[in-house]
Amino acid sequence: MLYNLALYVLLGVGLAASVGFLVLHHPRHPFRITEVNSSGWVIIIGLIYSRSVVLLGIRGAGPMGPWWDTVLSLGLLTATTALLLVRFLSYLRYLRAHPEDPPMAP
Repeated sequence: MLYNLALYVLLGVGLAASVGFLVLHHPRHPFRITEVNSSGWVIIIGLIYSRSVVLLGIRGAGPMGPWWDTVLSLGLLTATTALLLVRFLSYLRYLRAHPEDPPMAP
């Protein structure tokens, strides 16, 4: 039960950070290489997280394996979620530091 709760919290926070970044970072030309570099991995991880939340809701967590398997999976999920949070918070800091930046010219 605690494992399921940890998965829901980590996936929910990561998904919220991913969606928040994508809502704030609405590029005018989304298929330019710089835009793909800045938001492509966030989109991919967001899709994986949303799929994982749906599957966790349908099937629940699998049977518990060895302790090191659980620690490794939660550790990697925590690290990925932390990267998404850093991306979201650093973009918020950038927006606060540059409020006068005009939108990109076409």
